[in-house]
Amino acid sequence: MGMLRLPFPLLALALTACTGKHDDSASSPPDGLLDQGPLGPFPNADLVVDGHLALPDGLLPAATTPWDVTRVAWRTGFSPVQVSVARLWDYVLIDPATLSGQGGLGIGGSVRIVDLDDGTEIPCFAELDAHPDAISDDQRALLVRPMMAMTTGHTVAVVVTDSVKGTDGAAFPHDPWDRAVATLPHYAELAGKLDALGITGVALAWDFPVGDGTAPLRALAADVPVPSVYSLDTVRTADTPEDGVVPDGTWKNAEGTFTSTNWLVDDSAFELDGDGLPVAQGEAEMYVFVHVPESARDAAPGTVPVVLFGHGILSNPEKYLNDPSDPSGLVALSNRMNAIVVATVWRGLTYDDLLHAVEVSGDFGRFHELTDMLSQGVANTLALENLVDQGPLLDDAIFEGKADRSQLYYYGISLGSIEGAVTLANQSRIDHAVLHVGGSSWSTMLERSSDWPAFEQGVSRTIPSPADRQLLYSVMQLYWDPVDPVSYATELSARNILWQEAIGDNQVPNITTEALMRSVGAQLVEPYVTLPYGIAGTVTTPVSGSPTFAQYDPELGIPAEENRPAEDTGAHNAPRLWPGCAEQTAHALLNGGEVQHYCGDSACSAENTGE
Repeated sequence: MGMLRLPFPLLALALTACTGKHDDSASSPPDGLLDQGPLGPFPNADLVVDGHLALPDGLLPAATTPWDVTRVAWRTGFSPVQVSVARLWDYVLIDPATLSGQGGLGIGGSVRIVDLDDGTEIPCFAELDAHPDAISDDQRALLVRPMMAMTTGHTVAVVVTDSVKGTDGAAFPHDPWDRAVATLPHYAELAGKLDALGITGVALAWDFPVGDGTAPLRALAADVPVPSVYSLDTVRTADTPEDGVVPDGTWKNAEGTFTSTNWLVDDSAFELDGDGLPVAQGEAEMYVFVHVPESARDAAPGTVPVVLFGHGILSNPEKYLNDPSDPSGLVALSNRMNAIVVATVWRGLTYDDLLHAVEVSGDFGRFHELTDMLSQGVANTLALENLVDQGPLLDDAIFEGKADRSQLYYYGISLGSIEGAVTLANQSRIDHAVLHVGGSSWSTMLERSSDWPAFEQGVSRTIPSPADRQLLYSVMQLYWDPVDPVSYATELSARNILWQEAIGDNQVPNITTEALMRSVGAQLVEPYVTLPYGIAGTVTTPVSGSPTFAQYDPELGIPAEENRPAEDTGAHNAPRLWPGCAEQTAHALLNGGEVQHYCGDSACSAENTGE
């Protein structure tokens, strides 16, 4: 179980080193640092050639469709939240108790991420793959997860120290690292840098550059038009139930389309130019939903604010705004605020996209289709914002002149919080927003989400090796980056945004919310439930003008600290129906982003839902 395992290629390398027959010009062995090929560990500096990513074509595991690595070849580095994956069971079966686990999140642990350019250490944690197949086969990949955005343009090193032990209590073997340092100039240089930074007890290390992955979406955002053509085809009102019953608190709602720029070929993927940027494919009709609350009926003309809304994963606006049960309390919130709500859909991850998403999970080489479609969804949301702010939509008869386009705000739930942050970072018109139960770092988020099992089945069926799957989950972050809010931490750090976190969230893990909060420098609103490591600070209410986050405790327990789907406890959905949460949301949106607390002297919880 814990014995040192030296595969034949590593033994051959050792013999070469002993006879002095090695290539001093090489940066790594022909089969990679760990003799597992150029992808072991992933990522590493040898996957960058002439300043750009050069993932080997045909080496990534695939079912039917090979991964098109040229789609990320424009990048100059890996993701700011890149997960490192190493198959270290070839050398030692690691005792997971000796790792810097999730509970030990921070710096100075047994496994570390160090910025080689400025000498800082990035908060992180290390874990072994907890998939049952990996455990039963004693093939648990080491996963090292940054818990704060790494700096683009810098190079970072992942360091496994000799505090990591095998299951037999033996120290992690230094042999691969010592040989690399002795025979390969690149690793000798890396060892020198780590020594200069005071990093001791190095058992193994590798490095890679960090790059900005947002260019495709930024290109879309720069070219989003002000739509001039729209149509509200299905109109329902409380006064004409024969046209369709509307939820209580609704005066009118409608569904229709607006015309905007389309970048998707065959409604599924981008065509990229030589710089890796999407090529416009003409115009198409995009979905729009509008909701007018009952409270607007008697409002004075030109006084009703407008909220741009972002829906949750595999859903759509109608499920929030035209369901008589009002499952997320959005109709009641709209009526409470006397606010019109407008929304479109996050392409790729809507209710109508479920079948396509399942198909992609079974043919993972098509993964870019999901993120391309989601990028189109962000572009559509930006276009809808333009249609509201500068276009003709609010002049439609359905609004009866009630709307005040000068009061335009954003509210997003779950996926609408995640992609809402991306949307807000790519525009300047909306200056404050509320983002409910959202997170970041998609490649860390997905496996821990209670939504993941439906998709994991497809991936596991077609990619049977757990280690191969972990490699692909790390690679897919390169494709997630354009639609991951942590990629826009600099822009979001200057915004007046309130994030709301549900403690023990079963769909969006708290660690991914808090990674974003560290990255944007958000302060935690008092009173709070728990103080996460590395947060910028705490703040008492009222407060406004900078990123903040507030905690809500459904008191439904905390998911296990492993990369497996959480039990569906309902923690993700519970807080938005609490009076204290709804009042905080309404107040922030209607009062310039000012954050108040409505649950007395303690944090809002299932036992203290506020007033």
